[in-house]
Amino acid sequence: MAGSLRHVVAASVRSQRPDSDAAARQRLDELFKEHAAYVARLAYRMMGRDGDIDDVVQDVFVLLLRHIARIRQPDAVRAWLATTTVRLARRRLRVKSLRLLLGLSDDAGLADVRDGGSSPDERLAFTAVHAALESVGVNARIAWTLRYLEEERIEDVARLCGCSKRTAKRWIARAQCAVKEAIGRD
Repeated sequence: MAGSLRHVVAASVRSQRPDSDAAARQRLDELFKEHAAYVARLAYRMMGRDGDIDDVVQDVFVLLLRHIARIRQPDAVRAWLATTTVRLARRRLRVKSLRLLLGLSDDAGLADVRDGGSSPDERLAFTAVHAALESVGVNARIAWTLRYLEEERIEDVARLCGCSKRTAKRWIARAQCAVKEAIGRD
């Protein structure tokens, strides 16, 4: 009897699993539709490269699929996505910096300015800002991007970067000095 009960339970679990897998896939599809543009924008602003953005978005949502059961509150999904995007962008930027340092990449790294509606002065300023951000450390670049482009509060920048508020402020200030110098403003 215990053996047949075990088979019934196993069959029940197998029959329920596709439904739960389908529900998880449907939930992931909904979350992707709702948050993919946010993740892509955040990654683009930190990394400045179109070529890597799709990979980062895909990696973030693959990780979400693995960890979605651990996210207990629906409101926490966006924060989890932001934190994961920052971590993946940081990792990619560090690898890119290392490859450039070792001479393994011929990539100049500046973002392409493709917006035909931008004036030459705007394109020049954009290029100068990206060059300035690439001259500071990865952490300073990410913190500055979160603060000034994503308009995050200092507390949120610190949380997303995994550091103290004081460290986040220091990173932001370092990047801000480089940006101001690059665009020639006080």
